[in-house]
Amino acid sequence: MTPDLHFNRWMKRAGILFLLILIYILITDMTTPMTSYSMLQRPVVGVAPRVSGEVTEVLVKNNASVKAGDLLFRIDPRDYELALEKAELALREVNQTNATLKAQLAQAEANVREAEVNHKEQIRELNRIRELVAKDMVSQQEIDRAETQVEAAKAQLAAAVENRNAARVNLGDQGEQNLRVRLAINDVKQAQLNLSRCDVKAPETGVISNLQLLPGVQAQANQPLMSLVTVGKERIAADFREKSLSHVDHKVKAWVVFDAVPGEVFDAQLEGRDLGVAQGQLQADGLLAHPDDSDRWVRDAQRVRVYVGMDKSLVPQYLVTGSRATVMLAASDSGIMQMIGSLQMHIISLLRYIY
Repeated sequence: MTPDLHFNRWMKRAGILFLLILIYILITDMTTPMTSYSMLQRPVVGVAPRVSGEVTEVLVKNNASVKAGDLLFRIDPRDYELALEKAELALREVNQTNATLKAQLAQAEANVREAEVNHKEQIRELNRIRELVAKDMVSQQEIDRAETQVEAAKAQLAAAVENRNAARVNLGDQGEQNLRVRLAINDVKQAQLNLSRCDVKAPETGVISNLQLLPGVQAQANQPLMSLVTVGKERIAADFREKSLSHVDHKVKAWVVFDAVPGEVFDAQLEGRDLGVAQGQLQADGLLAHPDDSDRWVRDAQRVRVYVGMDKSLVPQYLVTGSRATVMLAASDSGIMQMIGSLQMHIISLLRYIY
């Protein structure tokens, strides 16, 4: 066989092999899509105090495991103790003020009753004088004086009634429904709440990470001072090419390989996907459109984020949030393609020993 024929035969074989590999890639990309752009995610909570003040004590260490409700650090409570005492004293003052207003109301009601009695007495006196006038026993001056006293008693009664109404308005509702009392009670509750917030507790069960907090730091309300990586809520975020997901339904089977756990394949399940990416988000910023002006012949494929869940008890606890992984989805019901995909993932897991 001449060298030219030998070369042509190898070129034909290489072309056929390339064609077979291309067909295999196209089929597997639709039936068992795979991506290495994946990572383990755990929710990270920024622990922030709800009140400001000096940190007096830090009760946890870096990488310490904590449970929800465990005390993490304390803030100097003295300012808030004084604020609570001030609010309690204000409540006592309000109660004393209301007691005084209640006494004033009672006095105003007594004045009304006294004015009513006086008014009735002046009316009776006027009637007696009118009877005597008919008998020519008193002068007209006496009846004018009696009528004037009736009008004065009537005015005194009206003034007493107005004073009583004003006293009722000043006092307001009785008991804890009183406006001043309710406001003072709310101030006491707020002061108690602020004092209780001086003890900062873990909102979730997890692990303290990147702890740099020391006593003496001036904490600001709602400003995170440490990170808490939660456990038991792990998920895997994987970025697939959008065309690879065209035949993928929700809840399909998946396989996961972690870079930090070579040689082991974990069973998982697709839980959902994002409906968009940042490049497709439109904002009313008043700017004109910015068309893509790239002159590349082959543009980068758009990737879509999906979320894969697995049995939480199978996730190695030593894996950090952000651990890299490789994910494959079983988009096809074909047993042969799923077997090939599983075999491919086991080969990948073994290759993790090399790099």
